[in-house]
Amino acid sequence: MSKKTKNIGCQQVLLHPDKNLLAILEYLCAQANKVFNCSVYYARQVFFQENRFVTQGELCGQMKWNRHFNAMYA
Repeated sequence: MSKKTKNIGCQQVLLHPDKNLLAILEYLCAQANKVFNCSVYYARQVFFQENRFVTQGELCGQMKWNRHFNAMYA
């Protein structure tokens, strides 16, 4: 049996943004971090209270009402 390996790569993109673009990028990155933190918090609360894992659909449905998610959605 041959073992199949998956090659995973990453491409670095260097940006030299002006002040306005830098402010937008920093805002979007901050909102993305907050959405991640809210998602982890929700998933942990469901696990501790109901002893189950949340599904992707449930998590997306819950985050639909999150203000950080809505800030990034547009």
